[in-house]
Amino acid sequence: MENELTIAQALKLAVEKHNQGNLQEAKNIYEKILEKDKTNSDAWHLLGLVFFQLKDYVLAIEKIKKAIELNSNSALYFGNLAMVYDAVGDEENSTKCFERALEINPHYNKAHLAHFNLGIFFRDKGEFEKALEHYDAAIKLKNDFFDARWNRSLVLLFLGRFDEAWEDYECRFKKDSPTDLRIFNKPKWDGSFLNGKKILVLSEQGFGDNIQFVRYISLIKEKGGYVILECKKEIRKLFQGFVGVDEFVDKTEDFSKIDFDCYIHLMSLPGIFKTNLKNIPKKIPYLKPDSFLVEKFKTFFDKTKFNIGIVWAGNPNQVNDKNRSTSFENFKILNGIPEVKFYSLQKGEATNQIFGTEVIDLSRQINDFSDTAAIIENLDLIISVDTSVAHLAGALGKPTWTLLTFIPDWRWFFKGKNCVWYPSMKLFRQKKSGDWKSVFEEVKIELEKLVRKI
Repeated sequence: MENELTIAQALKLAVEKHNQGNLQEAKNIYEKILEKDKTNSDAWHLLGLVFFQLKDYVLAIEKIKKAIELNSNSALYFGNLAMVYDAVGDEENSTKCFERALEINPHYNKAHLAHFNLGIFFRDKGEFEKALEHYDAAIKLKNDFFDARWNRSLVLLFLGRFDEAWEDYECRFKKDSPTDLRIFNKPKWDGSFLNGKKILVLSEQGFGDNIQFVRYISLIKEKGGYVILECKKEIRKLFQGFVGVDEFVDKTEDFSKIDFDCYIHLMSLPGIFKTNLKNIPKKIPYLKPDSFLVEKFKTFFDKTKFNIGIVWAGNPNQVNDKNRSTSFENFKILNGIPEVKFYSLQKGEATNQIFGTEVIDLSRQINDFSDTAAIIENLDLIISVDTSVAHLAGALGKPTWTLLTFIPDWRWFFKGKNCVWYPSMKLFRQKKSGDWKSVFEEVKIELEKLVRKI
């Protein structure tokens, strides 16, 4: 630190370096300030933030806690310490610090983030009304806080309060990490009559989402639209038999060359059609397997057994996959049921988990979802975690047992065994976070009852 600089000037310089991303220079100046004045709480706090940005969380916590010892009435200090605790997965201390920050100053400059994080905490604990209170508070402080509005919509959907949720659900395109960045120079469809106009329906999110919500295409046809459906190649053959799609386009195509009058995202359709718990389209099955493929796969199955297809892991790139997926090890509890034979519909690296077992691996037979659909048609039951296979089985009207984490995706809600989206589906839920053991024990009891009735 230059001798001619006062501590206040040095601190200002360090903050400038810090804001420019010159973390090492900022760190050096903060440390020199503290050599001269160990009671400078701002320097301790800002040094802690440098270590936080460098991902040295132990030192970040140590430095910010030192700042708090010197000034225990700074909401910002507590709020930033909470962020560090959050980064290391210490939910308890993170929550306490966020709450303390808001007690000190409900309007400090990051109060909206404190409420946002508390909303996430209470949602994950299953305390949904508290979560909504915090999301509401975050939005009141910052009306264009689209991540909070998006999260609020998911809680409202989870609670079945669809009418309140759909407007905020559209905020997925305005979040810090939008679900789709594409912009078209054509109007978004508002649900009005189309009278022969061409409407481009954009796919989004995962395969399961596309399978679940393609049911709404028939409602667009009732509005008189010529439907152009975007979909990935893995699912196109499955959807080609769906009544209501006039034309398909691949996700990789140049959309400037496609003739359409308006567009809508597939998962915006429930909101467009004002979906609530009473009017969900439930015409099942709405997808049909290829009859040729169904015949082709018939020879793979043991007609003397009750044949069950199983899936235990979803897409590892999905945000919540570590919670929704399990391991094949948990399925071993079902091995002692002699009337049953298991077939793996699992894809990807997780298929290696059945090596050396009696489970039949069908992964090499599955090239796309039309193959999966034909295999499902030949099975008696599907048992799957929350994956596209569960959605596909439900859309085909096949008996399906879906295994859910303690706080599952919004579409499964928080309670109940019946599924409002798929009448042939039964839901098995964790009783507490991470508790797959009780889920599989329940599945075993239900499966023994089922096969011994046959």
